Amino acid sequence: MFHTLDTFDTEFSADSVEWCPSNFFKNIFVCGTYQLMKDNETTLDTSKSTRLGRIYMFKIIDNGCLALLQRLEVAAVLDMKWAHMCENRILLGVVNSLGYLQIYQLKRNNEKETLELLTEKKVANDNDVLALSLDWCTGRWMYNNESNLNIVVSDSKGFISLFELHETELVNVNTWLAHEYEAWITAFDYWDTNVIYSGGDDCKFQRFDKRTGNRPTAMNRIHGAGVTSLHSNVLREFSLSSGSYDETLRLWDTRNFKRPVSEIHLGGGIWRLKWDPFARNYLLAACMYVGFRIVDCEKTETLSVIGEYNEHESIAYGCDWSVLNSPEITKNILKTETRNVCLISTCSFYDHALKLSAVYLSVE
Repeated sequence: MFHTLDTFDTEFSADSVEWCPSNFFKNIFVCGTYQLMKDNETTLDTSKSTRLGRIYMFKIIDNGCLALLQRLEVAAVLDMKWAHMCENRILLGVVNSLGYLQIYQLKRNNEKETLELLTEKKVANDNDVLALSLDWCTGRWMYNNESNLNIVVSDSKGFISLFELHETELVNVNTWLAHEYEAWITAFDYWDTNVIYSGGDDCKFQRFDKRTGNRPTAMNRIHGAGVTSLHSNVLREFSLSSGSYDETLRLWDTRNFKRPVSEIHLGGGIWRLKWDPFARNYLLAACMYVGFRIVDCEKTETLSVIGEYNEHESIAYGCDWSVLNSPEITKNILKTETRNVCLISTCSFYDHALKLSAVYLSVE
C-alpha cells in the first residue's frame, strides 16, 4: 500500500508535517522541527533548556522528488496548521517553544514561493510556557471570508487561548485554564465553531462553548492516558476522532460525551490523527513507537487498520495527506496510469527523517 518516493534528513528532530490546502499551492508542504539542547539530550519534555527549530518548505516535483524551497531558523516548532479555505491569503499558523502563536503568509514572487512572518503574539506572560497545538476555525468555509478568522491554541500550563486575526494583528479574545497539566491538543468543531474541544495530560477530554463562559459544557476521563489528538470531520456532522497516549483511537458522536461510538487499539501512543481530504473516511495516525497507520472509518462502528508504514526508525510524530487528487498525482508527478493513489508525508523524531510516500487506496 505504501511506496516511499523520497526521504529528507531534517537534521533537527522532526515532529510536524502539513500540506498546503490551497488550490494554487497543492504541491507544497511544510515540516517543523524541535531540537532540545541539554546535556546532549533530545526530548519533548518541558524542562528549561535551549529549544531550536526549523521550518522547511518543500515542493513536489517529477517522480515524487522533494525540492526544498525554503529553510527558516526559528524557535522549536510544536505544531503547525494551514488556514483551510482562505484563498485571498494563504496563511500558516505555527506554535513554538517560546510560547508564541505565529502567522506566516505564503507568497509567490518572481515564480518563487516563500513564507513570510505576518504577525505573532505570545499566548501567555509566563516565559516558561510552551504553545503546544493550534487549530483554525476555517474547516468548512466554502468561500473567501476573513471577517471572523479565529485560532485556538493550547499550552504547557493547561490553558486554552482564543485569538482573532485582524489583517496583520492577532487579538487575544479569551484565555482560560482547561487542564491541570499540559493541554496537548485543542480543536474547533468545524460544524459549529463556537464549540472548542481540548485534551490534556490529566486524561480529560472536554468541550467548551465560547458563548457560555469558561466552564466545560461536557467532560469525560475515558482515555486511559493523556489526550493528544483531536480532529473534527468536515463532511460528517457530529463526528470527531480522538487519540491518546493510551494507544487507542476513538470515534465520537459529539452529542454523546459519555462513550465513543467505536474504538480501536493501534499501539504505540497516538500523537496525531488526520482525516483524509477527500471522502473523510480514512484516518492517518502517527502512532509514536509503532509507526504510522491508516484506519478505515467508513463504517463508524467497526474500524479497521488497512495500512501500516514502518519505514521510520524513531518516534512517529508528524503526518498529513496531500490534497492532490489521484489524476493530478499520476499525470503531473508520478507519470503513470496507476489509479487511486494519494500522497502522504510523515516525519519522525530522533532519526530526524522526513518521508514522502505514495499510498494506493481509493480516497476520492
